[in-house]
Amino acid sequence: MSKTLVDQIISQVLFQYDLRPKNVHLYGKVLKVETDYGVFALKKTTMNKEQTDWFIHVMRRLDRIGFPFFVPVLPTKYGDYSVFDGNYTYYLMPWHEDHRNFRHQVQPEETMVEEVAKLHSLTERTQDYGEDSLDESFRLLKERWDLRKLEVEKYVDEIEKNIYYSPFELTILTHFERTKQLAGQAEWHLEQWLDLSKEKKKYRSVLCHGRLNRSHACFDEYGTAYFINFEKAVLDTPARDLAILFRHYFQSRPWDEQEGQHWLNIYEKHFTFFDEERHLLMSYLLFPENIFQMIDQYRSPERSKAEIQMVMKLERRLLTMNRVHRFVNQVQNA
Repeated sequence: MSKTLVDQIISQVLFQYDLRPKNVHLYGKVLKVETDYGVFALKKTTMNKEQTDWFIHVMRRLDRIGFPFFVPVLPTKYGDYSVFDGNYTYYLMPWHEDHRNFRHQVQPEETMVEEVAKLHSLTERTQDYGEDSLDESFRLLKERWDLRKLEVEKYVDEIEKNIYYSPFELTILTHFERTKQLAGQAEWHLEQWLDLSKEKKKYRSVLCHGRLNRSHACFDEYGTAYFINFEKAVLDTPARDLAILFRHYFQSRPWDEQEGQHWLNIYEKHFTFFDEERHLLMSYLLFPENIFQMIDQYRSPERSKAEIQMVMKLERRLLTMNRVHRFVNQVQNA
């Protein structure tokens, strides 16, 4: 698509807001648009109508309940909160600079954990949950895990027939039994979740962001985080959001089990997990999907990384896996 056509589309979308762009800069999937009326963020998405309606419902609900830690979506001059051009859906937000340096000492991980706990607290809902529904949720996840384990076991069987192993294959073989043990522990925690949930016959859901990570929050200079990208928001167990956020932390920075416990303590100051939810969180964290994904990447014909890069990345994930195991043990024994 030519730059002229792109500029024309942007101008047509911004016309719905009575805005004329002076300067436009691309930051990832977001356009920073400078106008006479201020600076805005224009996001282009592939959301369909149903997804867009849900997204707008979520954004309006956040405003209605008084949750302060998000970047709002702005309406067009016609009162709509999105613009569809026949191919893509656009929405507009005020531009928020994402600061990395703060006026005082700030730990971004702690801030995000605290703010997502407040989001969960404000949107908590308890409802009856029949055994059939619980069994179905358990079955679907267990089947997905069983399929992933079977795929990896077949791969291991294949490479064990080789006379010589590549460095990546040797690393997988060395740690395969340990990986299987962690998958088994994840399944044990999932079974505990099922049993405890059946005893209560109730289920607690919250509004989950759905894709929590550092790139989906803009920090101001004082260290307050404002969440963006609620396009994958969903009503689900709070364990879902926290597992996604913790997995992001675990793979993006150095950490240890004491720090993991500290983050969990911060979360539970504002929103305490029930026992069954804690088991579900532990099951999500323990299942070695990130190791299985490395095997998928290694076997992909489109792989671009060299062998040594793949081995180094795999070793980092194996180290993280062992730390997660120690973290789970610490939480259980606390």
